[in-house]
Amino acid sequence: MIKKFLSVLLAVMMVVSVMAVGVVTSNAATTEGFTPESSKIYFDVDGTGWTMGTKDKIAFYMAGGDFDTEANSTKPVAWGGKKLIGTATAGETGIFEIDPVTKLGYTFTPGVQYKVIFAKVTGANWGDQTCSLFFTTDCFGHVAYSDGTEMENDVDSTKKTKTVYWRDIDPEENGPVLAITSIGNVVGSCVEQGKTKYSLFVEFLSEAKDDFQNKTCYENAHKYKCEIDPSSAGYKSEQKLIDDIGAGLGLTKDDIKAAFEEDAVKTYFETAGISCAWSYDDSTLPAGSSAHTHTPGEPVQENVVPASCSQEGSYDEVVYCTECQEEISREQKTIDKLAHTPGEPVQENVTVTHDKTTYDEVVYCTECQAEISRTPVELPIITHTLTFVPEVPATEQAAGTKAHYTCSGCDKLFSDAAGTVEVTADDLVIPKLVHIHTPGEAVRENEVPASCTVDGSYDEVVYCTACQEEISRETKTIKAPGHELSLVAEVPATATKDGVKSHYACANCEKLFADAEGTQEVTPESLVIPAEFVRGDVNKDGVFDSTDVTVLQRVLVEYEVPSYNAVAADVDLDGEVDAIDVTLMQRVLANMTTWEAWDAKHPA
Repeated sequence: MIKKFLSVLLAVMMVVSVMAVGVVTSNAATTEGFTPESSKIYFDVDGTGWTMGTKDKIAFYMAGGDFDTEANSTKPVAWGGKKLIGTATAGETGIFEIDPVTKLGYTFTPGVQYKVIFAKVTGANWGDQTCSLFFTTDCFGHVAYSDGTEMENDVDSTKKTKTVYWRDIDPEENGPVLAITSIGNVVGSCVEQGKTKYSLFVEFLSEAKDDFQNKTCYENAHKYKCEIDPSSAGYKSEQKLIDDIGAGLGLTKDDIKAAFEEDAVKTYFETAGISCAWSYDDSTLPAGSSAHTHTPGEPVQENVVPASCSQEGSYDEVVYCTECQEEISREQKTIDKLAHTPGEPVQENVTVTHDKTTYDEVVYCTECQAEISRTPVELPIITHTLTFVPEVPATEQAAGTKAHYTCSGCDKLFSDAAGTVEVTADDLVIPKLVHIHTPGEAVRENEVPASCTVDGSYDEVVYCTACQEEISRETKTIKAPGHELSLVAEVPATATKDGVKSHYACANCEKLFADAEGTQEVTPESLVIPAEFVRGDVNKDGVFDSTDVTVLQRVLVEYEVPSYNAVAADVDLDGEVDAIDVTLMQRVLANMTTWEAWDAKHPA
């Protein structure tokens, strides 16, 4: 048996794809501190034992499944890509998340099994990583975590990875990838879709890999376990190497024997000139039935693409084992195009001359509109069948039509009853009559009234009584009438009430003037004659406030007050100082009334 040292390089590159329109999830468990979103994948870094700096991140490397296939064109980002770095989940600094559909543009097919590796990223460097973890779309919204244990890297046995699982998900359904490592150890718990523990062992014996310099994993494991010094701690005989792998996979020695008798294994061993010293009789594995032999079921159709009348269809003819349901064979079949469905014939390219009509009689498919047949047709015209069309006189509103003849056979137009002078519709047009306007009464529009001193204006417009079209428009001026002034006599001020100076008021514009000519405009404020005192200023400090109410209350109860203004205290102007004045002062201070409102209701 030829055995050579194999240098195994870590290149764990897995491809993940999704053909489904959306992500299908199972019930996502609520995690303390947050509720996972059904579109995201999460990783809890706390159980790994990794020391995470404040700027350290977690990368989510996804691969496997149906990525980069005809069914799913997703091309995953390569190992080390910045886009694969997740973000810390809000409120949960130990948990990182990524939305692979939104952020990476990935498509995932429900039911297809993909792989994910979580790696610690410091700056631009990808460091410690977990083992490969299987997942389907049912794992979206779930949190992956590590129990802190380490396992051998299934590709490079010189390296260790952190074992990782999904919370609330059976690790045999979606868990660490079950694999036989490069030196013959069994790691992981979840079998890849389409494979069995038995088929993994057959691959271990018979599939040559580039990573092992085109040798099988068995040959590499033999090199590291069976060819070293028997006294070495890592030494294993071929018997123990095979038995330990069988025990790790849960196989019987009958399964091991059947695997060595598989055509693929025997062919490889004969071609490579190798043999194995494993003995059935010396095996410590339990006996059992020989490896499972598939029982083919009836072929079923999958991935059906129906045929149409324009293109062929297809389907996969798949045979499954009736006992273990494993796929035995898959063959793509073609569905012949469907026959066209003829529609009603239509006429195209119609040409009419004086002696014949020609056209193509065409039949199209009602489903795909493809042309099924095209038949030229020629029909002779013996004579025109003419009908007289009388003249339609023109009016001012519409053009008329001259008298003419039309043929019911060819729809042509003629000016004579013999059908010898062909004309067009344009030839028969009688132009509209020229309209003569009838002026109506002038009306006013856009009127701007005049003020006392500024002229106004309006448009004098004349319309046609027949068609309502505007005939003329002229702007007219409205002269300013001037002020209409009347004298307003002076109202003298009282001790507590303002008066008003004499002045002139305009009856038209309501403006106020100091002179009879209306040249000196004034404001109401400038006409005020101030009162001798401030109304309500009982304590004579020049303002009316709550202190004045207090002073007046003391006066009314005969409490000694140094001095007060009795005239200002008579705020109701009835000639007496009493409790009514106190109440009115309080109401004015509370903005419940005003002096003016009171005076209006209680004239002196």
